[in-house]
Amino acid sequence: MQVSNWMEKDFEKIPMDSNVGKVKEILRKDDLSCGIICDGDKFVGIVKADEILGVDDSLSVSDYVEKVVYTLDPQDTLDEASVFFLEADMERLPVLEDGKIVGVLNLFQILDAFTQMAGFGEGGLRMEVELEDTPGELKRVFDVLYAHSMNILSTLIHPAEKSGKRIAILRVQGNNVEDLSKILDLNNISYRTIIKEEKI
Repeated sequence: MQVSNWMEKDFEKIPMDSNVGKVKEILRKDDLSCGIICDGDKFVGIVKADEILGVDDSLSVSDYVEKVVYTLDPQDTLDEASVFFLEADMERLPVLEDGKIVGVLNLFQILDAFTQMAGFGEGGLRMEVELEDTPGELKRVFDVLYAHSMNILSTLIHPAEKSGKRIAILRVQGNNVEDLSKILDLNNISYRTIIKEEKI
């Protein structure tokens, strides 16, 4: 999934010649921790709310603008963006195209995207399956689920604590934990948990 599909396109661009009072007003109105400072469509930097707290409202905001090392491109993936957020230690990052600001991505949008990709809220059954870290292991699980007409809603995989193992978190349509448990047991598929989730 690309940044362009999740970024906020309708956001407040704060002109470089604004005074501190105006910036405080904008940040309070939208409950923002930082504002996007622009010169027309050209991105200049950000101003953090806590940096101008107590500063005289009549002063120019230009003295409090911080350069941003990490910016995003609309074609960046959300995986790449999440790494940038960790390294930048910021809640909002500008999205630039040919030097012009075209959007803003925030942490909430990243969390929303990953929650949807994980299938959370769709209901069904969530299981954690322990697999050998070898080709074909996940396909074996898919084949078993397919043979029992169980539709897969999402799949996430991460390394297990044990070397040579991986954990697959799968969400499938269904509502009977016991039936799924029997299917996995009969096919020698090792699982940690199976949980029934309600649709949100």
